[in-house]
Amino acid sequence: MTTTCDQPAQQASPRDHAGWLALARTTASGPGVDDPDGRHAGRPQARGAEALRRAGLPALLIPAPHGGGATWCTAYQVVREVAAVNGDIGLFLGHHYLLSWTPALYGTSENRERVWASAAAGSRLWGGAPDPRDTSALTLTPRAHGGFALDGTTAITAGALLADQLALGATRADTGEPLMVLVDPDGPGVARAEGGTAAAQNGTVLFSAAAVSEDDVIGRPGPAALSLMASAIQLMVAQVSIGIAEGALDAARAHAVGRTRPWPLGQARRTGDAYLAGAYGGLLAQVRAARALADLAVDDLAPALHSAGAPGIGAPGIGAPGGAASPERRYCEPAVLAATAKIAAVQASLAVASRVFELAGAGSPRARPGLARFWRYARTLRDPVAYRQAEVGREFLTGEFPPERKAPPWP
Repeated sequence: MTTTCDQPAQQASPRDHAGWLALARTTASGPGVDDPDGRHAGRPQARGAEALRRAGLPALLIPAPHGGGATWCTAYQVVREVAAVNGDIGLFLGHHYLLSWTPALYGTSENRERVWASAAAGSRLWGGAPDPRDTSALTLTPRAHGGFALDGTTAITAGALLADQLALGATRADTGEPLMVLVDPDGPGVARAEGGTAAAQNGTVLFSAAAVSEDDVIGRPGPAALSLMASAIQLMVAQVSIGIAEGALDAARAHAVGRTRPWPLGQARRTGDAYLAGAYGGLLAQVRAARALADLAVDDLAPALHSAGAPGIGAPGIGAPGGAASPERRYCEPAVLAATAKIAAVQASLAVASRVFELAGAGSPRARPGLARFWRYARTLRDPVAYRQAEVGREFLTGEFPPERKAPPWP
């Protein structure tokens, strides 16, 4: 079966799907990203960010002439590979991919080429707000000599402490128009600080008359693009969660295999302790089911993400083509599937990250590679799944789904 992994995003990539995944594994296993003892968990990891830049992973989604050309299917799986080793860096990379795609969703073709060429040249990592629905915190005031002054504070800014540039939603003061803009985090009038969320790379950013040029305005977020981004964010959290769960299982397996003797009362056989085998089998089934569901949701949404910025191509690429389903149902189903995948993935990561301590026994705090870091990674992902469960359950019972999470036709 052909999936979006096998189809080029725009043109031939310098690496194929397998090549990008191999690069992600190599980068994740390096000293800059791998943190087996969890010593850097919960702290900004500049070495990890630099390792991503050196490997060229930030350019993955940018068109092939600039060093990328991969698909969203590949991007999601690369994030999963990195998160399996370091959940903090995996989440940071996932936010980068979401934010670096905002020119395709919100901007013009001219904006995209200019912004992507500049970003690829410096292997820049993006931070900011992937979903710019709330623009009330930031205000853009036109300047007499051109450009804008940006004022306000963002309480939760993804990757704020390590990003090379920030993509944020703001409101134009004179017209009330919502705009997506790029800001230099090290520029005058910009101050970054830790806080706002437990995720290590995130933080608070204060803007005081920060300069924003006309060229730094990406575009105006429309309802269709916002809906696509909302589902893309759900799937990114799902992939990070699955990566964390898979990393925890790998670490727990290394501990179990390396144990010198079985539990005194365990039903030990040649194939190992039956209790442990059954427990790990159940966890593995839960993670693999979540992974299959997430992959299905990505295959459903990726064509629309890739076609978002192409003239004349739009939301009909979402979901199964044709059929008797109404347009509203066709556009709602990918959003429901994305939310469902996130629920399954987060539940799997929390279950695995907690249960492995019980299975590892009293030696789990001293186990190498460390198990505690995966529990922290899983617990610091915000946006509790209770809200997604309510959305999916309401859609199942009444057919209603939040309008802002649907993917409507492109205008």
